[in-house]
Amino acid sequence: MKTFIFGAGGHAHVIASVLDVDVTFVVESEALKGQISVTEFLLRIDDFRSDNIYIGIGNNRDRRKIFDKLLGLGVKPSTCVARHSFTARSAEIGVGATILAGSVIGARAIVGDNAIVNTLSSVDHDCILGAHSQVTAGVTFGGTVRTGEDCFFGVKSAVTPNRTIGNNVVVMAGSLVTENISDGVMVGGNPARVVKRLQRD
Repeated sequence: MKTFIFGAGGHAHVIASVLDVDVTFVVESEALKGQISVTEFLLRIDDFRSDNIYIGIGNNRDRRKIFDKLLGLGVKPSTCVARHSFTARSAEIGVGATILAGSVIGARAIVGDNAIVNTLSSVDHDCILGAHSQVTAGVTFGGTVRTGEDCFFGVKSAVTPNRTIGNNVVVMAGSLVTENISDGVMVGGNPARVVKRLQRD
């Protein structure tokens, strides 16, 4: 069985280090040694259906496009859970999600499809991290935090317990979220306040 990772940047190489197996990176540009182009990969998708296919792309929107493309082709992306992370037995990890080293997923927490919980981050009990979202390094969710889809939490940001965060929200690095956040905004500061409204394509 082969292992493929979409992307060849930092996030893809972190996933490769967690898997600790020989991988082939799936790239948009001309394929080099150890790589295959996206075009060739998709043309040969029937050859790879039984293999492990990960999505190693940090950008939420780009990662979602690949995820949706694979599902549309009847391929379920693989889930990556680092052996040096902790996931409670009662937690749920979605299809194609990535849980990296030192992170903690608490009791009854849900990590959505294609979401990322990065190094040394904590998603506490009863939290819901929406699909296609990204928690970067050193982020902390108190208990019962609920986020929508396509959210991004910058390095060392934190959310106090029992907060609800909408879809397509960006929380800037180092920010402390103490109130509920509506859809489609960037917030920052301590306490976090709306910095600007975000446009969707």
